Amino acid sequence: MKTTFTVSHVEEDPAFKEYFDQKAAKAKKYLKRFSDDLVYLHGVLDKNPHKKDEFFASLSLFLPSIAIHCRERGQDHVAAINAAFLDLARQIEKHKSKLTREKRRRER
Repeated sequence: MKTTFTVSHVEEDPAFKEYFDQKAAKAKKYLKRFSDDLVYLHGVLDKNPHKKDEFFASLSLFLPSIAIHCRERGQDHVAAINAAFLDLARQIEKHKSKLTREKRRRER
């Protein structure tokens, strides 16, 4: 899986990228079905300039059959990234079950 991570409206800290990479490595277990060179994950961490303690994490996962996007907020970068990866995992499972149903229908 190819990954990129960007930070905006906040000073870049290596801890942000490190935490994103840890969560991305754990997310690979949901993507065993897809070839590694066809999967691309892009993450963005953004701080709300109007509120002091509000972060947004946006994830875009590009698979051969679909692109999945999610955006979540949190009090700090950890909470925002966790929420985004939970939503991403839910959407991946939903897509995989849809693919399985379609395959079963074609086999009938």
